[in-house]
Amino acid sequence: MTLLLFVGLSWLALRTVMVLAQVNRHTPEAQLGREFQSELHQRGLLDTPPRTP
Repeated sequence: MTLLLFVGLSWLALRTVMVLAQVNRHTPEAQLGREFQSELHQRGLLDTPPRTP
């Protein structure tokens, strides 16, 4: 029973670390994409207004 609890908690901890790593990796990419879309809109190359987060 203790082993099962340990495996379950280890799995949850590993999953949490993986999700946090994915968020940290995605954040700069998303910011760069928003800046690029905003610049395209400023130059008149996009019809839709830029999305605000």
